[in-house]
Amino acid sequence: MYEHPYLSEQLTRHDQEQMERAAARRLFLIEHADQIRPRPEGAVRRILRRAFGSARQRSATAPTSARCDAAAAPAQ
Repeated sequence: MYEHPYLSEQLTRHDQEQMERAAARRLFLIEHADQIRPRPEGAVRRILRRAFGSARQRSATAPTSARCDAAAAPAQ
């Protein structure tokens, strides 16, 4: 059984319209970048921040004295 050309034409038209809308949306966002504000933190983001953010904070506050620095050669 063969595919009717009408279906592929409709799909192509739909894809083109989606691409045009996406391009218009990107252009709008570029032009109005100063008006964009971050969304308030939702429940999932808060949970992830509490679960994984504390591990980042712990590793950031770990003592750095454990690193081995190259010793300076004694002056002769």
